[in-house]
Amino acid sequence: MIDPAALTGSEIPSIWHQTWTMLRWSNPLGFVFTTIIGASFGSFANVVIHRIPSKMSLLKPASHCPNCHKPIPPYHNIPIISYFILRGRSACCDEPISPQYPIVELLSALMLGSLYLLNGWTIDFLFQSGWMILLLILAVIDLEHYRLPNSLVLSGVILSILWMIFSPDQSWLDAVFGLVTGFGLAGFAMLFGRIFKGEWSGVGDLKLAMALGFTFGPARFFFLYLVSSIAAILYFIVRRGKTKERRVPMGPFFAVGTWITIWGGAEVVRWYLGFF
Repeated sequence: MIDPAALTGSEIPSIWHQTWTMLRWSNPLGFVFTTIIGASFGSFANVVIHRIPSKMSLLKPASHCPNCHKPIPPYHNIPIISYFILRGRSACCDEPISPQYPIVELLSALMLGSLYLLNGWTIDFLFQSGWMILLLILAVIDLEHYRLPNSLVLSGVILSILWMIFSPDQSWLDAVFGLVTGFGLAGFAMLFGRIFKGEWSGVGDLKLAMALGFTFGPARFFFLYLVSSIAAILYFIVRRGKTKERRVPMGPFFAVGTWITIWGGAEVVRWYLGFF
């Protein structure tokens, strides 16, 4: 066992460097730590999901019960765990807690954990995680309200511009071409839906498609949009006999398409271009 008191000033930074090097890449401790952080961000995502559509402040008031509005103490606000400790019921008024809360926290934890296994703690991991948490928030809001708030889509645009500045993997010209591709594909889908009296893609979907096109460039975005569209069509077919609702919330499918694109979009594009 190392005695910290016996370490010299030059040895302490070396230990921190060795620890960082060990945990930075696919390491069990790094994975666990990342998933815990992911669950915590998922807890914040739930706040955003609840408050943004209602135009509430994200800072005030502090976390409170949505039923009786009493403050939630920190020990009842532990991501995922608190839901099961409380057996899915509020401690202050015994009303049921929506399972959405632990599901969002779990998905956030798994997403960040999977991205850690892919890239480790890198700049790309930071921006990919930011986008996936943002898309998770947009997916749930779209499922509940059939809209994608402009403020959140704009946050994605800012995130992508920063990503291009600090860790570019494409040229600015490719980013612009991707934006145009997003506009073209989502615009066509929106027009197609209007002609056939459905809503396959709305204005919010168009804006998000342009932001994702800017982020991934034309080739990878085309793959992303293809995956998202196939998933949306399957969802529409399965749901068609159960409801008269013809609108399709594209937010969840953009999230799925983006996650798959991050994991394998570039490889699929290279494989396809290899035939030419």
